Parts: sequence; C-alpha cells; structure tokens
Amino acid sequence: MADEFGELRDRLKRTYRRAADERGPSDDEIKDAFSTLTGAWSQVASAVTAALKDPDVRDQMKSAASSFAAAVGRTISELGTELTEGPLEEE
Repeated sequence: MADEFGELRDRLKRTYRRAADERGPSDDEIKDAFSTLTGAWSQVASAVTAALKDPDVRDQMKSAASSFAAAVGRTISELGTELTEGPLEEE
C-alpha cells in the first residue's frame, strides 16, 4: 500500500510540474496550495477521530456503511442480471 501511494504521489507531482510548466501556477503557489490541503486534511482527520469517540456517531457510520454496501450489492446484482439476460440497451 505504501508503494502504491508513493507511486501515486510521484505521478501527481509529475503531472503538476508539467501543468505548471505549460500554463499553471508557480512552484510556490503549488506548495502553498498543498500546505493548505495538508492542514485542512489534518483538521478533518482530527474531527473524524473525535467524532468516532461518540458511540452514536459510530452506530450511524456503521448504518451508513451497511446501506452503502447493500446499494453496491444491489447494483452489481442488477448488472449481473442484465448481462445474463441479454445485451445491454443504450438509453
């Protein structure tokens, strides 16, 4: 997982440098933007960690995750049914 995120980081870095060279913001502007994003991410992570200490929040997250999993399952099942019943029709 660390290797995959490292590779993703490197690709994003190359993409941003290429965009900056062509038409984009300066290196300093990019650094400032990432600094802002890093700070915001840290605040979000802290808020989520604090919220997860609340049993009601944990229960609600479990319920939401279960609903999401059920919806994905239904979608996959419906797609499987459509694929086995014949060609997909374009809408």
